[in-house]
Amino acid sequence: MSFYDNRYYYINKTLLSVIGQWPFQSRLEGNVMLVITLFFLGSLTVLELWGLIAGIKNLSIIMENASPLLINSLIFIKLINCLYNKDKMKDLLEHIEKTWKTTQIGPETEILLNYAEQSKTLIIKYISILYMLGGLYTTIPVIVSRLYSLLPTNETYSARFLYRLEHVLDVDKYFNLLMLHAFIGVFFLISVWAAADGMFILCTYHVCALFEGIRYNMERIRGSDFVAVEPNIADDEAYHIIIGCIKSYKRALTLVLVASLNVEMHVV
Repeated sequence: MSFYDNRYYYINKTLLSVIGQWPFQSRLEGNVMLVITLFFLGSLTVLELWGLIAGIKNLSIIMENASPLLINSLIFIKLINCLYNKDKMKDLLEHIEKTWKTTQIGPETEILLNYAEQSKTLIIKYISILYMLGGLYTTIPVIVSRLYSLLPTNETYSARFLYRLEHVLDVDKYFNLLMLHAFIGVFFLISVWAAADGMFILCTYHVCALFEGIRYNMERIRGSDFVAVEPNIADDEAYHIIIGCIKSYKRALTLVLVASLNVEMHVV
């Protein structure tokens, strides 16, 4: 079983795997999921752009189609950033795994566990909000359409879609097919968003855990009687703690440098 199958990081692994960006998944699986993601993101964007171009003289159409296109553009930037920095992401994850495996059981492990738990909790809350908003956004046309079908009226109601497309396509005729496509497309849109930001959250909390571990060890030295006139390095506990702090600092600095390459894109 992979280290990242544990309960702290399994969500990050799943989200990145869905969009084909988990660095440790097989090439075949990654490519297949990436193609599926690109297909639905691309086709959704093409339909929105088609409606916008065809109705470019209508201000209402411009307003209703430009907004989702802007969001799609931001999601594409996040996905391109993930593709470009996939190798760096792998190095970062390997650093995190190495930290867990080399940290001795004790207070430092408790610090890692505490921050990992906080990271998992925040990610769950964050992606839950994203998926709920996405679900609400996609289900509104279905709910409205069903309500109108139940109302006792002789008026003909034209189904209102997520974006303006009725001037180029018979939305009433293809409503169910378009809604199915929209559900899947929005799912992948949110998955890219959640996966990228979830990875950023994971790295941020892990770096905080490393610096908290350094603080703990420095306080151990300050509050203990490790001082010796001519210490034997092999038995000098203070020396080994300081060396450990230096290694932890270098590891944290490496993670910060790698993570900083993704900050601007991930927080878009």
